[in-house]
Amino acid sequence: MSGQTFGKAVGNLFPGGPANVSWEAALADLEAGDAERTPNNLPHSAAQIVAHVQFWQAHLLDTLAGKHPATPEHSAGGWPAPGDWQTLRTTFLRDAGKLRAHARDPELCAALDRSGVPHAATLTNSAGHSVYHLGQVVTIRQALGLWPPPGGGDTW
Repeated sequence: MSGQTFGKAVGNLFPGGPANVSWEAALADLEAGDAERTPNNLPHSAAQIVAHVQFWQAHLLDTLAGKHPATPEHSAGGWPAPGDWQTLRTTFLRDAGKLRAHARDPELCAALDRSGVPHAATLTNSAGHSVYHLGQVVTIRQALGLWPPPGGGDTW
């Protein structure tokens, strides 16, 4: 697969992917109070999920910038408190866009991290992680009776 084809395929997963509803649509019209609600029998709120994915997006962006962010010792360290919902949502979508652009950069994708792993592999893992949690946000909204959003969901 060429670097350009890879970049388009993986890069497209950061906003949600062509076979999925987008993150933007999944978060559309989701007010802070609803984003912070955890449905019965589910472990997380939409805000908690977004904060978790954003934690790892920021971690990867720092890594790609040549920084060496600390990796949490336990998984709980990757689940920060969501904070202000509108700020989180805006930052999350912005950083997803940055990762999409990085995935479309063949030179960056071919470069190796300090462990000798191509950035393409890390970007692919991150994109998969994001899409996995995107599905959880849709399920949370369904459980709260907030799906589909006013702009539509996953129908065409």
